[in-house]
Amino acid sequence: MRTHHQSLARFWRDDEGTITIFSAIMLILILAITGASVDLMRRESERVRLQVTLDRAVLAAADLDQGRDPESVVTDYVAKAGLAQQMTGVTATADPGARVVSATADMDFMTLFLPMIGYPTLPIHSRSTAEERIANVEISMVLDISGSMRWNNRIETLRPAASRFVEKVLTEDSAGVTTLNLIPFAGQVNPGTTMFDYFRGKRDKIKHANNGWGNGDQDAPGNSLCSNNAENADEALLDPACGGDPLAETGLVRAWDAPIGNIVFYFDTNGDDIYDRAHRVGSLPANAPRDADDFFGGWVAYLIANDWRLSGFDQFLGFSIKGSSGRAEYFQVKGDLNGPLNDLGPTKNTGRIPGRSYAWADVDYTLWAAAYVPPVAPPEEVNVNIPSSCVEIHDAEFATTALPLSEDYVPHFQYWPAALEDMDWGWCPGEDTAIQYYSDNAAALVDFINNMRLHDGTGLQYGMKYALALLDPATAPAVDTLIDEGLVDGRFEGRPIAWRDPETEKFIVVMTDGMVTDQVRPSDPTAPVNGYIDLQTQGAGSYTMLSRQANNLDNLFSQCQQARDLGVTVFVVAYETTPEAARELSNCASSASHFFDVDGEDLIDAFDVIARQINNLRLIQ
Repeated sequence: MRTHHQSLARFWRDDEGTITIFSAIMLILILAITGASVDLMRRESERVRLQVTLDRAVLAAADLDQGRDPESVVTDYVAKAGLAQQMTGVTATADPGARVVSATADMDFMTLFLPMIGYPTLPIHSRSTAEERIANVEISMVLDISGSMRWNNRIETLRPAASRFVEKVLTEDSAGVTTLNLIPFAGQVNPGTTMFDYFRGKRDKIKHANNGWGNGDQDAPGNSLCSNNAENADEALLDPACGGDPLAETGLVRAWDAPIGNIVFYFDTNGDDIYDRAHRVGSLPANAPRDADDFFGGWVAYLIANDWRLSGFDQFLGFSIKGSSGRAEYFQVKGDLNGPLNDLGPTKNTGRIPGRSYAWADVDYTLWAAAYVPPVAPPEEVNVNIPSSCVEIHDAEFATTALPLSEDYVPHFQYWPAALEDMDWGWCPGEDTAIQYYSDNAAALVDFINNMRLHDGTGLQYGMKYALALLDPATAPAVDTLIDEGLVDGRFEGRPIAWRDPETEKFIVVMTDGMVTDQVRPSDPTAPVNGYIDLQTQGAGSYTMLSRQANNLDNLFSQCQQARDLGVTVFVVAYETTPEAARELSNCASSASHFFDVDGEDLIDAFDVIARQINNLRLIQ
């Protein structure tokens, strides 16, 4: 017994080998903790992979541009990531202008080390929801149609880029909630005949019985000698190049001094004294008459008889003639006071016209000549047929967000020599390139974009002025007028919506290839020569300075700042501009992330990014 107790006592006192036991225990604990960390990291990596896959899947499925069934989009995304077995559900809800897609996934993650403490698997639960919602959206899109856009195929790149933007923001889902004002600008902005009359109430009736060289105390410049009645008109009598004295001719038009390339006939169907229908006759043979008095009546009679939109000869205004080479000139017929001398009016002998194009051989004009009846206009109602509707916007008006207040009109003129193969004549864009108001018709706007014509000058400040004014709730009475005239859908009565309305987002998107220019005006606003000889070619004294570039920049930035202050998001795209111009333009954007300085095909990507931001695609869970 004693020996037994002594053995137990010795065993109890003996500490040899205890560290081994302790080490074994600690090793097990270290392995368990380290293994658990490895398993947890592996689980987190798998959870992130599953969550990212779900996020991408629901974002793609919630995109309102996505035509496939949302559930199949999510399923495909997850399956291609090798996670199809983990999907537990997909739900999608769609309302006009909105789509919400949710997805869930669960999986049991197999552990490597945690089984030793009783956890052979760890659960992973993922859920993701994405929403694309279009609230009430009002967009003003300002596009540069200045002459420089013809360089480097800029206008040809702009057309598909702007068209894709329109198609992305105006979809079936956005119908009735998103409107877009399309504002082309050159030297000025044309609000269109309806808004021109809304601003001014009338068009000027101007008696102008000479070809525009003031009171006869100045010489006509350059090659206009043969069609002037200024003090050097007598030189035309002696100059063989003029073919005799134009003032001695009879009729409504002088004989053309070369074969006629084409002739365009202009008609006014709504009584606003500006053409809204025009038909072009081309392919004239070299032996065709050069005096339009010999044939225009037969053509006019035929055109009126074959265009259901035309109802009578009093709708006929006049015609423009373009030689086989060189400029075009306009000749007033209704209310003409100056006989064979040319007049101030439209010279749209290139590009798209609001009517048909005929070949000379299509019609026997001699058979129709007897049916022609000259249009009648009271002598006091003689009109200078200015082929555009721009109104002046004076400096003080840039301190507000209102529509233009002035009753002054912008004359019809060209400052720089025109590249007529790519451009239409005029500092003010023509009626076919006027503002398009509050539209949700993507197809109509795309067609408009594809047919925009370039014009002279760069008046971005005017484009920005209209862009902001058309988002101003105070413009609602003008919108009522546009609705009454059938130019805006009645669904949009009450627009523009109030500033900072919680259910409404307002955007301005500006695209330009350069900075604003000086603003010049012709010294004689009604001179017919302004319709076919640019002011630079006319020379000193033919124009005055309305405002300098620096002043116009200040007006632009004033409008940009007001837009930002009112919660309007301003995107600016500087397209193939100089570094200096890009720096200036960046000051207009809402932030650096809202400014794009791009070249070439990158313009398309810029518009795509802007469209997606406007559509407001985002994850909500």
